[in-house]
Amino acid sequence: MSVKFEELVTSLIQSAPSSELPQVISSLKTISGASKSTIDDAISEYIKSQPIVISDYIISSLNKDLHSSKFIDHIKQEKFTFDISKQEIIDVESYTPDVSVDSSLVDKLQQYGEDNFQDYTFTIIPESEKVYTVVIIGEKLNQDNFYTGKWHSQYAVNNGQITGSINLDIHYFEDGNVRLKYNESGVSSSSVGDGGGEISGSVSNASDVVNFINQADNAIELKLINQFQHLNQQSFKNLRRLLPVTRSKINWGSAIGNYRLGSDVVNKK
Repeated sequence: MSVKFEELVTSLIQSAPSSELPQVISSLKTISGASKSTIDDAISEYIKSQPIVISDYIISSLNKDLHSSKFIDHIKQEKFTFDISKQEIIDVESYTPDVSVDSSLVDKLQQYGEDNFQDYTFTIIPESEKVYTVVIIGEKLNQDNFYTGKWHSQYAVNNGQITGSINLDIHYFEDGNVRLKYNESGVSSSSVGDGGGEISGSVSNASDVVNFINQADNAIELKLINQFQHLNQQSFKNLRRLLPVTRSKINWGSAIGNYRLGSDVVNKK
């Protein structure tokens, strides 16, 4: 297999929405005949840049076990293997972490997810008692109606200070192919405090962490809504073709066949 072909396969996988990754892999195997090693290598690179969810387990470079090929779920206290070719979680075993996660934070994140997402998964990856990362993934998958969507927010808590990033990937593919990708990095008290009051970037307990996440997520959502409204009312409006004003009504019923707009314009009778 040529280097250029391998790069093409990797590029196609890298550009795929994570919720559609199994279908992309299956299609690539059928169409291109790409080898298992090529696809496995491409997916390994894929999860370095963004996490994926398989059966309520988050696979990410952040929770990769440094001493094996397995991944760690610190909340469930389990180690597991991600079967790349089958897109399955296998070989799950119990695991006792060196640093335990805050159970109250787990409960509050669970409630936050139920209140704000239709389908969600989250994990906490601790480095120490006061240094850890929260990963939240909300997905809406409806491939029968030709759309998928993913919300991925990630917050790092370091000795009472919290910062984060938010990524959205929304894909509509019915009679066309429209995709929205949005990234907001460096989310902090200064970047999200403009709407509805200042948000403190200092946290001392689980309630503070979830409160910051809630307000930060809401601020980014409001920012997106405002940007869409501006896009629709300003940029898109200027692209609309102005229709001629005839001051006459068109019969959109049975007589519609009598109107020969295309030919009349061309022939200019």
